[in-house]
Amino acid sequence: MADHVVTFIGENENGILAELNGGYMRQLEPMGLRGHVIDLHEPNWADRLLPLAREGIRLAWGSAGIGATLSAGDGNLWDMLQVPFVSVLADTPCQLPVNHRVASRWVANGYLMEDWLGVQRRLIRSPQISALLPFAVLPNPFRERTPWARRPHRMVFVKTGEDPARRRAGWEGWPAGLRRALHDASEEAARRPTGDITDLVIEATRANGLHLEERLEILFALTYEVDQHTRALRSNAFARALLPLGALVIGRGWDHLDAAGARATLRPAIHAAELPGLYADTQYLVSTTPNFGGGVHERVVGGFAARACVVSDSNEYMRARFPNLGAFHGLDWTAPDLSERIAAIFHNSADRDADAAAGLAVAERDFAPGIFLQALVELADLVRAGNRLERFPA
Repeated sequence: MADHVVTFIGENENGILAELNGGYMRQLEPMGLRGHVIDLHEPNWADRLLPLAREGIRLAWGSAGIGATLSAGDGNLWDMLQVPFVSVLADTPCQLPVNHRVASRWVANGYLMEDWLGVQRRLIRSPQISALLPFAVLPNPFRERTPWARRPHRMVFVKTGEDPARRRAGWEGWPAGLRRALHDASEEAARRPTGDITDLVIEATRANGLHLEERLEILFALTYEVDQHTRALRSNAFARALLPLGALVIGRGWDHLDAAGARATLRPAIHAAELPGLYADTQYLVSTTPNFGGGVHERVVGGFAARACVVSDSNEYMRARFPNLGAFHGLDWTAPDLSERIAAIFHNSADRDADAAAGLAVAERDFAPGIFLQALVELADLVRAGNRLERFPA
């Protein structure tokens, strides 16, 4: 059988997809497969793909559906090549709904978050094969470089910032009914623990006399706004809690914070290639989670893989998965004493080396890249087999 595996990347901030997808491709050799990364922004990308197609491609994949809609003539490229393509989807469908419904029998949807698979099945109803993929993290090559107690960074928060007030101001141009729904859903989301906010938006539209399930473009536009606003509130709550501490905050978009008298250091964004080394020099990696309850953010397991402890808001999945893991400090982001709880962790002088080691063991056992890659191969093989069964029409 063909042994080439191709992943596609496109424009992305700070090179994160090039680093992640390239890292996974380097993990394929023990499986007898050869990985290739193709950047769709390179003018000669097709010249790299076609020789591989002639030799035989086992599967192709792309994060967020990058590469799923490539065309060949009037049709889809993967239909023409008869090569399975898996869209690895970690973002809410409201961000780019078209990537969750692709007109191809050779393109499958692989969801990393159970919430997003549920939203797609309830609202988008794609005829594609869809499945839940296991979440994984790449091994951190620097994880044993510096003992936990001697790491130079006490707390690090790597996150792009946004001022939620600026987003709310943008809602003033929306029609009155939609504007009311935006404010109602956002106020309710701000009172709840981390989780999917899709139903909150639907409930808010109905409460304002609107039924938008048949106009998904409007519903998803509203959901996107509430999603981004809630994520901004959450990350701002953590960033403000870190300002009085000797923490390190890395990322653009924090200009709206009043940093006068702050002890925290704010630095611009860095390239994704620098993150493994930074994480491995950190005692507590701080994270906030997008609006899902059925999964874990890569910063959390990335912290474990770096032999660091993690401070994060907590969702249903993490509360069930890490209830007794000392490396994980799960917090309620709506708690009035959030700042005090983060400060207490920061100032606790206990050596957490054993906790960090336990977190690393969880990353290596439960989130190994081979688990994800094997599931990717199996889903692609299912797509290939399914297209041989067309003689059994429904």
